[in-house]
Amino acid sequence: MFETDIDILCRPQCAVTTNANSSIDEEIKIQTSLARDYQEKLLLALNARASLLVHAERLDLALNDAIAMTILDPSSALGYLSAGSIHSLRQQYASAIKFYDDGLARSSRSHPHYERLLNARSAAYDSSNTRIDFISKLPLDIVIHNIIPRILQGRTLWEVGKPCHYFDVCRTWRQRMALANGLHYVIGNEELSDDGYKRIGDLAPFMRTLTVVQPKSDILYKVTREHHIRLNMLTKLSIVESTGREHSALLASLRTLSNTLTDLEIEYGGYEAPTKSYRLCDVLEACPNLVSIRMKHGDVDMSSVNKTYPKIVKLDLWNKVMVANKDNISTLLRPFPQLRLLRMCPIPRSDFLPMIDQHCPLLQQLILTFQSPPFFDILDTEERTGLRGLSVPTIYYGESFTEDDTVRYVMKHSETLEAFGVMGRYGFRSPNNLLEDVDCQQVTFKQLRQIHFLKDADESLTPFVLWMIQHAPHLESVETVFGPQQASIMQELTQPQHANLKRLRMQANYYPSGYEGEERLIKHYLELGQQSNLTELKIHISHRVLKETWLILIPRLTQLRTLEFSTLSDHRTLESLQQSLMKDLADGCPSLEQLTMISGRYPMDFGVLYPMDRHTNLKRIVINCPEIHGDVSSFSQRFTKIESLHLSVCKYSLADIDSLEKGSFNLVFTDKLPETPISFRTSLT
Repeated sequence: MFETDIDILCRPQCAVTTNANSSIDEEIKIQTSLARDYQEKLLLALNARASLLVHAERLDLALNDAIAMTILDPSSALGYLSAGSIHSLRQQYASAIKFYDDGLARSSRSHPHYERLLNARSAAYDSSNTRIDFISKLPLDIVIHNIIPRILQGRTLWEVGKPCHYFDVCRTWRQRMALANGLHYVIGNEELSDDGYKRIGDLAPFMRTLTVVQPKSDILYKVTREHHIRLNMLTKLSIVESTGREHSALLASLRTLSNTLTDLEIEYGGYEAPTKSYRLCDVLEACPNLVSIRMKHGDVDMSSVNKTYPKIVKLDLWNKVMVANKDNISTLLRPFPQLRLLRMCPIPRSDFLPMIDQHCPLLQQLILTFQSPPFFDILDTEERTGLRGLSVPTIYYGESFTEDDTVRYVMKHSETLEAFGVMGRYGFRSPNNLLEDVDCQQVTFKQLRQIHFLKDADESLTPFVLWMIQHAPHLESVETVFGPQQASIMQELTQPQHANLKRLRMQANYYPSGYEGEERLIKHYLELGQQSNLTELKIHISHRVLKETWLILIPRLTQLRTLEFSTLSDHRTLESLQQSLMKDLADGCPSLEQLTMISGRYPMDFGVLYPMDRHTNLKRIVINCPEIHGDVSSFSQRFTKIESLHLSVCKYSLADIDSLEKGSFNLVFTDKLPETPISFRTSLT
């Protein structure tokens, strides 16, 4: 590298001495000026040589000359321009920008090359942000099946109008990315820019599922009618609508989508009823190809309709102010003879149940509760007939279900019922005289595999639930077992006829006493040892966990393969879990393969799981929370023996996801929607 001592090149006026001989001072000034002239000539010579070296593609030597120029005269722009241009040729734009910034800081604005520095820096900055379109040059099959899955890393949610990383490269990239299966698009409640509408236009030919949140403006109308954007592949649309807007604009938009639209959800922002509701019959006329519709707060009066809609197989209606009587229910259901799934809430009286069977003979799932039970493995199929899934209320949201009506109804479907849920905190209304009848004692729910009820259901509901459990010999799952009021249920589950029970969901509170039933139940499975079929245990934790509770018995369950902890409380609950149970769990449960951690409202920290890094059989870790904190590198270094990490979060860092991708395990990442008052739920799946 060129080296020089710039101290000898000081300005002439700085080279005077204190010598009394003025002729010597004058000679020093002359020689210093001469050195300065040689400096400028040397700068020009180095600059010329650097240019020649660049043309000769000897960039290392050219860069040496450029750096020498910056040392020779730090106030000259030439060295910084030369060094920056060499780094730009190497596409090292960050290094180029650094040289340009140094030059701008050291050079005077009056320097003849100052403007060149500004322009060069701007060009380097633009080049550093240039997206390279290589996807359009590759075979489509390779792009869709190999490249895009690596880019998305499990993300399925894209909000149009906000920075979307790879979607922002160019139009071709957006369209290639949109070809990936499972992508869901959201247009938020902020007004879109012209560029936002342009991007929707790029994606529109490939969009299959879309959520539009428009409490302030008719975004969908502007997309379809004003900008004339054609969503020719859209099959599923969810709309969160304003409570005060006329519905003509939305109906016009729906008509433009009607050729392909099969699944539609409409609800109003929050839980406020609209001033003028959409009419179900108008929506059905606008979208004749629908097979599934969900409407919240809509006008469901179908008394003026004389036709049927045989394509509709899923109907989900929620309207708190709906006046339900036998005539209304009859006129509502009559147009839908092919229904496989009906969710209707609220339905105020249980004597309407036979009417539902009358008008919906092919029904397989009937959900009459605001909160849907987490039924699993209940798929609608044309090959099977009969009611398979049922959820009923008790005294909740004004519903008035009697126990006797409910007993008659479940007995009627005892041959086909596979899943049953009762979503109420209190028991049914009277009359309640049938449970002791001979027919009730002789019934068998031959297909019933799962029963769900609320964790805080009171003791008045226990006799009914106990009766169903006693008459379900093939029961595999019970949720949620909790508290002294359910001691008889826990005792029943220890009976030999329930030896096939595979799944339990239990509730853990911070009370140090009152867990005799839970303790006996867990000890029952401990006594069974290897004969136990209990392989999955779900535990919901209300508050903090104390070591004195029945939870300390869990690590001794030898056959347990799946363990889930869930909470709605803050981080202290999971930290308490780590301190009181995780260390013992790491040394116990020898068959454990999957550990699931769910935090419904608050962030979770990777550190909660650290004690489990020494478990010898753990294969999968599942995390579901709004946001994950902690050192991802430390997590990856600790958990080298697990096969996969399933991570489902709302907020995340792309750098953290990239770091987890480099771990020894397989990362299965899901980008989920946050829980907000405006619901994006897809309930009809």
